[in-house]
Amino acid sequence: MGLHLLLIGLALLADARPSPSVATPEYRIVPRYFTADDGLPQSGVNAIVQSADGYLWIGTFGGLARFDGERFEVFRAHTGAARSAAGGPGSDRILALYEDGTGRLWIGTQDAGLSVFERGAFRHLPVCGGGCEVYDILQTRDGRVWFTSDEGLFRLEPGGGRAERLADTRDAHHLETDGEGRLLVGGREGLHLLEGDRLRPVQPPHPRARIEMLEAESGDTLLVATDRELYRYHVRRRRWEALGIEGAIYATRDDDGRWWVSRTARQVVRQDGAGGWQEVPELDGVGVSSLASDDEGNLWIGGSSRGLLRLREPLFGLFGETQLGTGRPGRAVVGDGRGGMWFGLACSGLRHWQEDGRLRTVELADALSTDCVASLLLDRDDTVWVGNNDGRLARVVDGRVEQVAAFKPGSSVGIWQQASGSYLVSAGRSTYRLDVDAAGRARTPRRILMLEGIAINQVVPSHRGGSWFVGDHGALRLVDDAIVERWTPAEGLSSRFARALYEDPETGVLWIGTYGGGLNRIAYGQVRHYDRGNGLFDDTVSCILPDARGRLWLGGNRGVTLLPSPQASGEEIASVGYAASDGLVPAEVNGGVPAACHRDARGRLWFSLVEGFAFVDPASVVNGAQATLRPHIEHVAVAGSARELDGSTLELAPFARNLEIRYTAINLSQPQNTRFRFRLSGFDEDWVEAGSNRSILYPSVPWGRHLFEVQASLQGGAWSLPASLRISHPQPWYQRPWIWTLATALGLLVLVGSTRAGREEPELPRTRRRPPAAPT
Repeated sequence: MGLHLLLIGLALLADARPSPSVATPEYRIVPRYFTADDGLPQSGVNAIVQSADGYLWIGTFGGLARFDGERFEVFRAHTGAARSAAGGPGSDRILALYEDGTGRLWIGTQDAGLSVFERGAFRHLPVCGGGCEVYDILQTRDGRVWFTSDEGLFRLEPGGGRAERLADTRDAHHLETDGEGRLLVGGREGLHLLEGDRLRPVQPPHPRARIEMLEAESGDTLLVATDRELYRYHVRRRRWEALGIEGAIYATRDDDGRWWVSRTARQVVRQDGAGGWQEVPELDGVGVSSLASDDEGNLWIGGSSRGLLRLREPLFGLFGETQLGTGRPGRAVVGDGRGGMWFGLACSGLRHWQEDGRLRTVELADALSTDCVASLLLDRDDTVWVGNNDGRLARVVDGRVEQVAAFKPGSSVGIWQQASGSYLVSAGRSTYRLDVDAAGRARTPRRILMLEGIAINQVVPSHRGGSWFVGDHGALRLVDDAIVERWTPAEGLSSRFARALYEDPETGVLWIGTYGGGLNRIAYGQVRHYDRGNGLFDDTVSCILPDARGRLWLGGNRGVTLLPSPQASGEEIASVGYAASDGLVPAEVNGGVPAACHRDARGRLWFSLVEGFAFVDPASVVNGAQATLRPHIEHVAVAGSARELDGSTLELAPFARNLEIRYTAINLSQPQNTRFRFRLSGFDEDWVEAGSNRSILYPSVPWGRHLFEVQASLQGGAWSLPASLRISHPQPWYQRPWIWTLATALGLLVLVGSTRAGREEPELPRTRRRPPAAPT
């Protein structure tokens, strides 16, 4: 989406606090800090790059780290420290990172030259004596890799082979290419263009210009910072355009192509849509030492002493204490019919935000004894009705609050208008019809007996006739005070505590949101439940709002949920969750009351929060679908000993035990919403749901050839393509079936032979009879 909303918020934050009579929505940036407590090796971050496989690589003075959004894997050079099986770079003091077109990661160090990470292992290159300080790395179109160092500019031929230093280039620091692929080099002596093996100076914007930053902007322009100012250099026209920013040292572009620039004054500015620049006060004093962006729309900031910061563009605008003068919970919100909004607050009265930005406070206590708003209604005459939490109903006429009716003290009052013009009022566990005569006088409320004993949260006109009444006994449809349809747990509803209902006008499908029981989809009399177990972001659904594209937006305890394609829901449902990192501060929607959420005439969606209100323009959410994750198998160990993989194949020794497989999926924005499932052929009958667990231990693996697969998805998203590992566990020769067959056969032969021999009578040896002895 465009960042015009963010610019409004930044402009607001840069100005003084608005006066009480004018309110401007706020777009709040919420940085997420990562430090040593999260596994970062050191708090000084010098380089950040996202590799093609999705990982974020971070170079610090304490080692190199690879980040999947959930876990930092640290690679160290020192033999005395814990090392990865892949090894580590030549030094822990990392200054530069760059991934080339073949997927190799180049690592420039402060005191050990250049290393490269490829095919899962590190290799230290013997360039510049193996001990130079590397500043910048870049690959040109011809496949050559260039790097600048304290010993000059070096060129590596394709394949990372022989390195050659170009003469007279000791001033080289920064590298970039223009639209024609030519190499430009910046340093203390200005900007140079490489022609052959020589650097030709480029006419500087001012005498003795020292180049502090060099970034490609488009085919014809570069963003260049000198020691004086930030410029846009038009290469073909050889023209310098001053941008009015002093002290620029680092820059990166976001997913809208606009620049973020850090300054030596420990400030960050960003480009707006009108060619100007806005300060980002949330980053004042951070001491930025590197900037990068990822393919998920996040901005990453390396702090010189504060670790790693992640920023996301705020999607939601806020009306809170700054605008409304109170931090009390929002209770109800409706439009005023003229481009403005009415805000009802918990025990802090009523606010009218007019189309011109002026804010007016309407006091309720004098007429209603309390300022605690429970519900709001803008009727067809553009009159605002107010129900409070003490059994009183009022309306605002010509700026004055006049009480219309009183119900049981202490009861929360809700108000709706029917197509006939009459009103429906809920008070505690009773519901009434209320008519108003031609003079505007309210008649005596009439109790609806069929709804007695039910606390009604919402009333929705039905396209099939009558109205839906949603409350703590499910959802009931009444026509002429008779119940003609009901959905409760007895009919299959997931919970009796229903809070919201939406009836699709084209398909007639019912969507019923509950407190704690998730979402129910009812079509052709069949109920299907959705919760966090099968794709829903939040088990509490306090309101349901459609947008112009047929998508549904749900407010709940965890934030706001988008259903990008509700019509395609089956056994699972696709959902996208939005919370604090998207500008919802705080994230919880304050539901359980009428008018907790509202779609205004412009199509914007408003949500009552536990502090103030938030809104979003659905038109700015073009896609709204979850990104498909890319799972990776990161680590394999057998009996506690790490194993190197030969490609994607693992050979196990006979009788191998305790096979551990650690896997992940890159999710740099919402890693806590990533879930996994896996299966091992010949062992698991079907996919095994692993939830957020990122490893599995098999005490034993059957003999034979197997395939281990793991898939990932975001909460509510589709399952990814699997990452796989082929496992071979050969059976010992003496354990093979034919060996046992042969051994059995031989054993039987021996047994038969010995049995037959035992049954034959043995032949006695023949002896001569002795003659009798002679008599004496």
